[in-house]
Amino acid sequence: MRTNKPSRRCAYLFVNYVRLVTSGVRDLLSAIRAFSLLLVALLAFTALPATATARLSDEAQLIQLEHDYARALINKDRTFLMRFYAPDWRGGNWMGFWTKSRMINSLLDKRYVVKSMRLYDLRVRVMGNTAVVQGTDDEVTSMGGRDTSGKWTFTDVFERRGGRWVAVASQTTQVQPEPR
Repeated sequence: MRTNKPSRRCAYLFVNYVRLVTSGVRDLLSAIRAFSLLLVALLAFTALPATATARLSDEAQLIQLEHDYARALINKDRTFLMRFYAPDWRGGNWMGFWTKSRMINSLLDKRYVVKSMRLYDLRVRVMGNTAVVQGTDDEVTSMGGRDTSGKWTFTDVFERRGGRWVAVASQTTQVQPEPR
């Protein structure tokens, strides 16, 4: 892991600082410069892993959120879906653009059945309080008895609001089989 290298570098800088101070350096300015260098190095090396950890944590949260969404579709979990979509969410699919209320009503309609949904090839990009998740799913679904199963790609845009991620925009496209 990356944490060993910064620790070794910090230890190296500290040892050299101690050598410099204990070797009888009488020039106060040199000692202050050496200490400042050590402090800057320590701050730089400790800040990097925290940022990387936060980014990984956001990515893991968003991937988990997408998997939870798939389960919510299968189970018709109204509570989850209400929290997943922001009030101002707008999404597009082969039928045009939808609002949150229209989407949830459609997903909870007993004519819409999701038997299975397997997500893969998920890619997450976090940019501050905004994130984009793109992925693919293979699903077994039907609407009013008509088979709508297939391979789909999606792009979900999330925003961190009130300390949690909510979907603010989505686009779903069915992947057509290549002609033979």
